Amino acid sequence: MRAIPDQPFLEAGRPYWSAVSPDGAWLVTPASGTGPGGGPRVAVYRTSDLSLADLVEVGHPVEAFAFHPVLPLLAVATERGEDHDRVGGLFLYEPQSRRRASFPVTGVGVAALRWLDERRLRVTFSVPDLRYERDGEDALAQCVVERDAWLGAEDGEIDLGARQEVAREEMDWGPPLPPGYRPGERLVALAAEAGRTWTPRTDVMAVEALRDGRVLCCPLNSSLLECWSSEGSLLWAVPGPEDAFQRSGCQVYVAPDDRTAWVTVIAGTSDDRKTLLRRVDLADGAVLAEHRLDFPARLAARADGAWAARDSRDLFPPARWPPSETPVFTPTGRRLATVALGECDASFAFGIRRCPHLLFLQGTDDDGPRPEKWVVEASPRGVERLFPLRWEECPDGPVGGGPGVYVRDGLGPGLVHVAATARGPFLLRRAFPGGEVVWAHRMDAEVTAVDAVGGLLLAVTGAKELLTVRPADGAVTRRRPTAVGGHALTPRSLSAAPGGDVFIGTAEGRILVLGRQEATDGL
Repeated sequence: MRAIPDQPFLEAGRPYWSAVSPDGAWLVTPASGTGPGGGPRVAVYRTSDLSLADLVEVGHPVEAFAFHPVLPLLAVATERGEDHDRVGGLFLYEPQSRRRASFPVTGVGVAALRWLDERRLRVTFSVPDLRYERDGEDALAQCVVERDAWLGAEDGEIDLGARQEVAREEMDWGPPLPPGYRPGERLVALAAEAGRTWTPRTDVMAVEALRDGRVLCCPLNSSLLECWSSEGSLLWAVPGPEDAFQRSGCQVYVAPDDRTAWVTVIAGTSDDRKTLLRRVDLADGAVLAEHRLDFPARLAARADGAWAARDSRDLFPPARWPPSETPVFTPTGRRLATVALGECDASFAFGIRRCPHLLFLQGTDDDGPRPEKWVVEASPRGVERLFPLRWEECPDGPVGGGPGVYVRDGLGPGLVHVAATARGPFLLRRAFPGGEVVWAHRMDAEVTAVDAVGGLLLAVTGAKELLTVRPADGAVTRRRPTAVGGHALTPRSLSAAPGGDVFIGTAEGRILVLGRQEATDGL
């Protein structure tokens, strides 16, 4: 398995800040993805060869960090939650020994850190406005921790309770950033000193393999669409939106002839989102056309080229108006029809790859606040119910959809899809169109994407694994870590090329490539 692009600092993603130890031996930066416990991480690299030294999971999102002015000791500030559930902490880490100590706080977060000298660390806390006396704005408080010996501190032995409120206008946040500073520039400089290149990357939320060996990807907060060669060269990129109220929708529909694709841009504010659909020439990335929709869209497609944009209802606060009808298009963007699919939220996700039918989840109208969901087909005949998402042995409680793929083999046509339940995710194979369950297995981690190639099923999971699954009975025949050279990366998306190569988009902004021979070796 290899990574595109092949650059150092694989876990760094697109960091806002980084720090180098006083002896110049260590670089730290926030890491993309999560650790085994599901928490945020700090990546620690050796500056001598840019290799990964450690990934430190800290439990809550990282607000700030700072190296001791003399010692190889890193202080990390963390914070999570709003109002009554605010928690945070101070975390100390010694890169040479990998020794760590934590000092949690409740009711407040830790917002900033600054070493005043070799003995004193000033800690700044964010205090929520529980009585709404400041129009919901956090207050700030500080304490100064003083120690003669900072190395070797034990969990809990630092008292962070003696705090003094400080006015926001009097707050000293430390030295200002230099003019023209860009996030990640220190990593760029370190890589250049070693004769290498590093560029910031964000989550690859969608990836699509083309028949000629190229691969498309939708990064979360940079380019709108990128095209890479299978060898790892960036061929072209469509720039991302410049307006602060626009962002990539991280969805792509590729026409059956592999010549054009439609990508989504979400425009507007959280309570009034719209969608811009842009048609892109896959030869050079030129934008050929644009459609505007008055709602945030979730795309679905049929193998023959028909595709649809459903009102996802991704609004906050929730919409108080009826959902828009779903337009169905040809590959060139000509509108064929509209269908009424009703209410939708994240639990209605049902992205079925390689399917000759246009499938969705639709809720019933009479089941209260959590309606049961049915798999439905949209066609020129209208919307036809096929079978309920819930199956006979499904756990009690709400059930939601997930990614899937259409298969056809000796067992006949079927859907292999993820179902989210109160007992965790299940992967099922169901006969199509009747919905009879052929097999259903509870998975030990979230399944983020599913595809099929060469008579095998592939799935990537939150456990940072690529699973090879036997279509006949759902048995997992192989587990591969989504890792490159000891760097375990977090999979977000998956696409198998017709020739058998497998491409995995990751939270770290990379595309992992597994060649056909490697994918089938030993099976």
